[in-house]
Amino acid sequence: RRTGLTAQVSGRGVAESFACMDFSTEAERLLGDRARLTSRPGLGVTLEATRPILPGELILSDTPLLVASSASSLSPAARVRYEEAGDSGDYNLDDLLILHAFVRAGERVRRRVLEGFCAEECCEPGHAMLLDAERCAAWARTHDAAASGQHGAADLARACVVFTLNCFGHLADGVTGGAPTLFWLASKFTHRCLRPNSVFHGEGGRLHVRAVRPIAKCDVLTISYLGVWAHCAAPLRRGLLMRTKGFRCRCEDCAAPDVMRSLPCPACAPRDGATGLLV
Repeated sequence: RRTGLTAQVSGRGVAESFACMDFSTEAERLLGDRARLTSRPGLGVTLEATRPILPGELILSDTPLLVASSASSLSPAARVRYEEAGDSGDYNLDDLLILHAFVRAGERVRRRVLEGFCAEECCEPGHAMLLDAERCAAWARTHDAAASGQHGAADLARACVVFTLNCFGHLADGVTGGAPTLFWLASKFTHRCLRPNSVFHGEGGRLHVRAVRPIAKCDVLTISYLGVWAHCAAPLRRGLLMRTKGFRCRCEDCAAPDVMRSLPCPACAPRDGATGLLV
């Protein structure tokens, strides 16, 4: 997301090189005639419709690339060690569990995590998530034998940032247990706050993305990264996206008049003390 900080619309799959088209055959198999990977100015690698798509139509059914470890899956001693680190406030437990899974993944998976997603190049220098990732990487190299040998601190920190920017979590799919999960192709959907043209849900260990309104050929495919937090004023949405995803949103909903601020703020407009209604 090199240009995503000031782009009109910012997307997850923004800063990774178009060289990730190494995986184009897999993308064609999963997307069929519905969509394709492309590169758009200000968005980088994203997805666009290759034909009209109707509401309710399945666009993508993606399988997990990597799922973060759960604390309950660790040995008793390791679980205590990880949870104490998280409870200290110096480290994010989710990030530590992400690294636990990353260093135990196969070489092909680790390569795709490091090369197939946007990461620190998407964020402003000195962003808090970058500093958090560096701390967690240092902890992992000190406290996890699997991380200390073959993985450099830079790769571990990048893996953390890749998950922060690209993962899907809290999926009721019966497999991931709601843990942070990477889906390579699904991560290429661009963000739109209030009126994305697609929605996603987990089922049977897969991430399904369906159209929720008519999509024209060549339209960029969008989902909302915000979940329930989409239903708030644009300044709050932008602040949340900057903190959690590292970009300032300029999607169509943020650029238009703010429909979520139609009611006066309770702190600014006088209200009846008994009923709470506007005076």
